[in-house]
Amino acid sequence: EIGNDEVVAALQVIIDTFGEHIEPHAIALVTQLSGAFKNYVDAGEDDDDAAMAAAQCLECINTVLKGTCEHPELYKGMEPHLIPLVLQILGNDGEYLEYVEFALDTLTFLTYFPPVLSPQIWEAFPLLYSAFDAWAFDYMILMAPPLNNFISKDPRHFLTAAVDTPEGPVKYLDMIFSIVSKTVHEDRSSESEQRKALSLYMSVLHNCTGQVDNYLTVMNDITLGKLGQQVNAENPSTRHVIF
Repeated sequence: EIGNDEVVAALQVIIDTFGEHIEPHAIALVTQLSGAFKNYVDAGEDDDDAAMAAAQCLECINTVLKGTCEHPELYKGMEPHLIPLVLQILGNDGEYLEYVEFALDTLTFLTYFPPVLSPQIWEAFPLLYSAFDAWAFDYMILMAPPLNNFISKDPRHFLTAAVDTPEGPVKYLDMIFSIVSKTVHEDRSSESEQRKALSLYMSVLHNCTGQVDNYLTVMNDITLGKLGQQVNAENPSTRHVIF
């Protein structure tokens, strides 16, 4: 008897081997894989085999997305299955922590290759911020690419969008500044994480020219403060100086 996890593992090999030829089957594959992922997750967190198979489903999905990235029109047919999956992983207070890396890779594909971002995919933006702030601080490097994609693909929506919180509405732009500030000021942040965070400033400046002038003081305070630390450091980071 062959277990479902073995089937998924075999499928991963097939997709890896014939990735360039899966376009006619891409939507059907993603449909089945996303359904299988939900079934494995529902098996319970104590089932290690199911958890491994669930992770393999997500890895297969990302392989399909990679194999079809030159035909992003196919992504539209996959999004109804993938966006709820990504939102589920990001939006449950770290309950699905073991799948976050795969979900962020999926989100990077869905925000980079399609020429236009769907309203549904934008629902992931505030979840990225909430996850980072609460339990996913260590995933800064993987969060930066989709955040940059959101900013560059639709700067107008990025600048005007906000989410309601108990303290009042919070603009997406302010979320970016909060992420950068927290990363730069946290002692546990690595040099790579800080540089990734600072790249979000560059994305905002490049894509929102003339529309964020009132934020320049904040940018200068944070970047010059970090630069001052490097000047006085025993082993200064030249990479921070470049930023």
